[in-house]
Amino acid sequence: MHRLAQFCLIAQIILAPVMLGGARPWAMAILSILTGIGLLAMIAAARNLILRRYVLYVWILVAGLIGWSVLQSMPVWPIQPFPFEAPYIALYPGGWIDLSARLIWLAGTITLGSLIAQLHPGHWQIIVGKAVIASCCLQLILATGNAAFDWQTTFWFVKTAHIGDWTGSFANRNAFGILMATGTMTCLWFFVRYPDQSTGKRLDQSGSYLALAILFTAALIQSHSRSAILAIIIATILFVTLCSSRQSGLARLRRFFAATAGAVIVLALVASAEPELFMRFADLGRLDLIQRDDAGLTAIHAIAERPITGYGANSIPLVMAHVATPDLNTNAHWFSSHNLWLDGAIMFGIPVTIAVALSLIAAIFFILRNAANRPNRAFGAALISIALIGSFSDWVISLPALILPMVAMWVAGLEGRLVSPFEFPERAYHAAQSPLPDQATLRQ
Repeated sequence: MHRLAQFCLIAQIILAPVMLGGARPWAMAILSILTGIGLLAMIAAARNLILRRYVLYVWILVAGLIGWSVLQSMPVWPIQPFPFEAPYIALYPGGWIDLSARLIWLAGTITLGSLIAQLHPGHWQIIVGKAVIASCCLQLILATGNAAFDWQTTFWFVKTAHIGDWTGSFANRNAFGILMATGTMTCLWFFVRYPDQSTGKRLDQSGSYLALAILFTAALIQSHSRSAILAIIIATILFVTLCSSRQSGLARLRRFFAATAGAVIVLALVASAEPELFMRFADLGRLDLIQRDDAGLTAIHAIAERPITGYGANSIPLVMAHVATPDLNTNAHWFSSHNLWLDGAIMFGIPVTIAVALSLIAAIFFILRNAANRPNRAFGAALISIALIGSFSDWVISLPALILPMVAMWVAGLEGRLVSPFEFPERAYHAAQSPLPDQATLRQ
């Protein structure tokens, strides 16, 4: 049964990007069914499995967010001022249902990953990493075919935006770029995960991962996602700096400057080889075209009107239309301020958003403190930097296709360190011993 549970989680990592990122209701239904089947399979095959304390904390946080969303939707509040005249503060009283389904799926997936990793400590992270790379390879093939044949499609519908950008089966260049950045860092982790290996042996045994990392980085650049390019630069510098086996600060400083210089050289080579790429970046940076500054200012005005209570789940489009600045194009459907933290403050209010941020900071320290070795710690820090940059630059980091690979790798790495051989003595590593010789045979 545990193999069925493994299949359910691995299938989600590969299917979520194919299903437009996994955020559509039908896609979330498929992912939730897979998570449910996996949990039932693990319960049926449970053998001394432990529900970790950090998993309980995740469920407590999810329960708190759902409880606050339900309270926002209850008619127990004073009548709100015009134009939101209602005895509740949630603009969409039923919006908590969709939010609850997504949060429960996330907590359930973390639980599933933790239970599976306990059965295969140290090995499950390798399986998840290869699944992430396979998912990125599939998206790379789709994006390459799309560009080669000029289809301009997401493979679900014709593109209406991001024309000329590599998006794979996503409908967003930033989502594709963040996934490629995650795949690149996963390949680099596979390349250096044995700190004691020589460089020649690494190239001989893991050189293919380095080649895949180069391909994923090239695809990321073709997505024209500025946030993804910034994320991969910072993540690579962090990874190279932290994965050193040496303890001295001078060695880390040398690695930092070497990685930074390498990033600058690569950017210079790309700029000289494809000058039209930076012309594309200049077009994307036009404030009159993208209007992200106006969207952010509108979100700040909306938060200032309700800093404590927020507006409830799924309220962002209505709020952005009502509090729009004069320069904001209100004909567009602003379902996000392009900043996940501003979106959270709009929906939940500032106090709840701060509580979530503090919880995530505690989770970051927990992940880095419990890393099994330096490559794992560097890999965790790199993924965290990608997630943080994605959260401040766009909403797409909340897509299941981008959350799932990171969360699965973090959980697998944690369990590889937390699982003790005393918890699973039958899976502990023992020296191979021969049976005792037959005494009667020896006497002959």
